[in-house]
Amino acid sequence: MVITDYHVQSVLRTYSRQLLRAKLPHSSGQEVRSLSAVKVTISEEAQQRLLMDRIKSQAMEQLDQQEGESLE
Repeated sequence: MVITDYHVQSVLRTYSRQLLRAKLPHSSGQEVRSLSAVKVTISEEAQQRLLMDRIKSQAMEQLDQQEGESLE
């Protein structure tokens, strides 16, 4: 899976917008609860999948670098 700079920028823009909305008061005058109060949990299977994806991408990057060095 390839993550382009466009995807990263899009995620950052979306996150920034969400932060701004969280700080804006409701129309009824009440404050929106802060994002720090939101807790996100993922399953153990998802954690393992993320770890394997990271390891795989690091290995692929190392292979690409080694191939690039051998061509030079």
